Amino acid sequence: SRVVACMTAILSQMDDHHYATYIETFTGTTDLVDFLMESFLLFKDLIGKHVYPSDWMAMIMVQNRVFLRAINTYADTMNQKFLTNDDFEVQLWNNYFHLAVAFITQESLQLQHFSPTKRNKILVKYGDMRRLIGFAIRDIWYKLGSHKICFIPGMVGPILEMTLIPEEELRRATIPIFFDMISCEHTQFGNFHKFENEIILKLDHEVEGGGGDERYMQLLETILLDCAAEKSTLKPQVQHFVSLVKGLLTRLLDYRTVMSDDSRNNRMSCTVNLLNFYKDINREGMYIRY
Repeated sequence: SRVVACMTAILSQMDDHHYATYIETFTGTTDLVDFLMESFLLFKDLIGKHVYPSDWMAMIMVQNRVFLRAINTYADTMNQKFLTNDDFEVQLWNNYFHLAVAFITQESLQLQHFSPTKRNKILVKYGDMRRLIGFAIRDIWYKLGSHKICFIPGMVGPILEMTLIPEEELRRATIPIFFDMISCEHTQFGNFHKFENEIILKLDHEVEGGGGDERYMQLLETILLDCAAEKSTLKPQVQHFVSLVKGLLTRLLDYRTVMSDDSRNNRMSCTVNLLNFYKDINREGMYIRY
C-alpha cells in the first residue's frame, strides 16, 4: 500500500507537459506499446484488488482520480499513435477497454449503494467518475472505424456491464454502442449472430448477478428502435432482436425476484418460463444450464 501511495503521489504531481515529455522518451513503437500495456494491466490489477481497506474512501477516491487522469492521457497518446490502419494495435486497445470497464464498474464508484450524505460528499469533491470514463469509452469506440469488428463479440460483455450501471445519462450515452456493433457486424457478414448470442449469454450472467432493472429494459428498447428507424435494411432484424431481449429480460428479472421467495411454486414456474424461452430460441446450452 505504501508503494501504491508513492506511485499515486508521483502521478498526481504530473501535469500534461510531464506526461508528454515522459512519453517522448520512448524511442521505438514497441517500447511505448509495452509501457502502455503494462500500465493498463497494473491499473486494472490495483482497481480489482484494492490495497486499502474499503472504508478508506478518501484514499481510494484520490487513487481513482489520479488513475483516471493517467488513463485518459494514455488514451490520447493511443489516438495519436495507434489508431491508423498501419499502426493499429488490437491488443493494446483491448486492454484499454477492459481497464476502462473495470474502472467504471468497480464497487467504490457505485454511488447508488452509499448513503445520501456520503454520496453527496463524493459528488461534490470528485464528481461522478463513471460518467467521465463512460463518455470517453463511447467517444473512443466511434473513432475505431473499420477496426470495430475486431472487438465483436469480445467487447459485448464488458460494454453490457457498463450500460447496466444505474445512471441514466451514462446509459443513454452508451447503449447506442450496441446498435453500432449490430451495424458493424451486419455490414461485414450480413447478420449479427455473434453479437446476439453474446448478449443473450452475458445478459443471463449479469442479471443473475444483480444487474438490470425495468428502466434498463425500457431504455434499451427505445434507443435501439430509434437508432434502427432510419436503417430500412436493419429495422426488421433489430425489431426482432429487441423483442427477443425484452422477453429474456422480463423472464430473468422475474426469476431473480422469485429466487428470494419462499414459494416453491413461484420459483418453479419462473424457471419453467426461462426453460421454455431458451428452448423456443434454440439456445441449448442455456436450456441445459437451467
